[in-house]
Amino acid sequence: MQRVDECFVHVKDGEWFCRAPCEFDGPAGRVACTPGVTYRRGRPSQGVDVAMMLDEWKATGQMPPNYHFF
Repeated sequence: MQRVDECFVHVKDGEWFCRAPCEFDGPAGRVACTPGVTYRRGRPSQGVDVAMMLDEWKATGQMPPNYHFF
């Protein structure tokens, strides 16, 4: 199991850069994140706002409900 902080780096408010391949289960199913991609709040990827999820993780130290990181 990878850790969130191994896969993503916080660039600025609402923006996260993926630095390692990772997957997580969300409410709509499995989401694969690609290294080199910047995820921005308000721009869903595969039906999930990855940056919003990561902002919540950063604020609380926990994944939002219905999300499971691999």
